[in-house]
Amino acid sequence: MKKRKRVNQRFVEIYETKIKEYRKDYYKNIVNLTSAHDNKAFYLLINILPIIVCAIIALMGGLSISSQIFATIVFIITNIVCKIIFKTPSLAPTNNYLKEIMKYGYYSIEDYENKLRKYVTGPDGYYSYLLADIMEKYNISDKTRQVSGIHGELYYIWTNKRQDTLLMLNSRTNEKPEIISIRFVNIRYFRVDNYNKEIVLKTDLEEYYFKLDALDTINEYLKEKRFENIKDFKPEDHINDFELYMHKIKSDVINKAQKNKDEYNKYLCQIIFYLIGLVIINFTKVYIKEHLALLNFVNFLLFIMFMINLKKLIYTSILPLMNEDDYIKILNTDEKCKARFNELKFALGIKDSYDRVYSNEGACYLTWVANGYFHIFLNLIYFNVVYMAIRTSDVLYYVKNGHECDVKLRDKTLTFNKDAIEVFSKILPNKDYNWIKGFKNK
Repeated sequence: MKKRKRVNQRFVEIYETKIKEYRKDYYKNIVNLTSAHDNKAFYLLINILPIIVCAIIALMGGLSISSQIFATIVFIITNIVCKIIFKTPSLAPTNNYLKEIMKYGYYSIEDYENKLRKYVTGPDGYYSYLLADIMEKYNISDKTRQVSGIHGELYYIWTNKRQDTLLMLNSRTNEKPEIISIRFVNIRYFRVDNYNKEIVLKTDLEEYYFKLDALDTINEYLKEKRFENIKDFKPEDHINDFELYMHKIKSDVINKAQKNKDEYNKYLCQIIFYLIGLVIINFTKVYIKEHLALLNFVNFLLFIMFMINLKKLIYTSILPLMNEDDYIKILNTDEKCKARFNELKFALGIKDSYDRVYSNEGACYLTWVANGYFHIFLNLIYFNVVYMAIRTSDVLYYVKNGHECDVKLRDKTLTFNKDAIEVFSKILPNKDYNWIKGFKNK
């Protein structure tokens, strides 16, 4: 085991709590970025130069009230322009990552990544020693079996003594080493996804993805959980899992908005504090001339702190209140949400090749008839899953009604746009209202 060196605990804590998520977003979008925007001189220019220029303007004006007001106006305009420029989609991940690390004195991603390797992710970093501690505690050695994740993970994998829990530990120190503990009763299934060339392990809360060469190992531990071997199929379990995940996403969005609001309010309070200080010091200078040099020095410090916090306020936006359309857009563009949704459709046996019908609002439904049931599934990622399997005997009829097509069931009526009648005439040929009416009148 490695001898533990002194850990820069503050650096690790700041990374884990403040920076890690921004870094993940940056690397997730790295293909859209260019190295030109990771230039130390470039970011020093846009972040330090406006403060220097405005400080010079105020000093050249003798720190008069008018010079400070003019400098503040220039500072605000400059930063708003910079914010608009660096709000572009291709620069946003870089800008957010840099904006966060700059709070702690790093003016390029390269500088921060070097320190990160030294203190956290490298061979002598905190994660390396943490991994060694965990391996010693669980008696993990090079003889312990390993499986590869699709995102570069290399997991040690084993079971506990009672053989009722699967345990995994990522041996790569680019992420914090943690034991992943999955009880067998919480595993829904695992399957081979030949299309994406991967293995999907689905639990009630998470989904894990492995490379195909992990099949023999996973099959050895979880043979009875292979999708083809599952006999007790409960659609409601898969639907509940998905809805819980969707609500977690909503909660994360709300928490992020609240965090931004709290940060915005913090900078606003600091601005007010320094503004009050500036007002007091400038009025004091009018009536007290004996210590003008000292008062100007205090005035200058307050003005610099005022501008620093003003800059932070400009770059911290309060996220607007989200409506249902906003949430739908977020959920349907998020890659993890789309992967979860596709896995839900697989678990429920829903194929994209099924016929599509639309509501008058434009919502897409997949529909088909199989094994004596009429199926309807809302093909939209949302917090609630709409999936109905109705006995065809409980479908009374369908009928075109103006700009709508109604499907009458025993206990409710489903309404779609008028074009849906073409689909229903194909999959429910003997449920046409006019046909039934004519048949009864014979």
